Amino acid sequence: MKLERVHRVISTALGELPLQEGGSTFKPAGVKRETKAGEVPENTGYTEKQTFAELKLKLNAVGSIGVEELSDVGEDTLTIFTTSGKQYMMPAAWVTEPGELGDAEISITYNAGTSPRM
Repeated sequence: MKLERVHRVISTALGELPLQEGGSTFKPAGVKRETKAGEVPENTGYTEKQTFAELKLKLNAVGSIGVEELSDVGEDTLTIFTTSGKQYMMPAAWVTEPGELGDAEISITYNAGTSPRM
């Protein structure tokens, strides 16, 4: 059985991002439901709230893409490819906070309002 994970990410601003193996997570945009308890079980229900897409990446720190360039991204379109062949797009994505440079790696998080599957 082949398990699914983020395989490639392409940025329209920066090109293909140098992903570290096993260092990426993707949460598509969707709906969060919060349960509201009733006095009796039949009156229990929920409220809905839209959630944004989130892509957390660990990148190999290569000379062509620096932490400053990644941190300055205010609007970019990302295409996410998974190992099972699925593709998602994060249009008008932004970096949530300055990236962090570690031991030959950069940690960065993108958000977007939507993440349609292609």
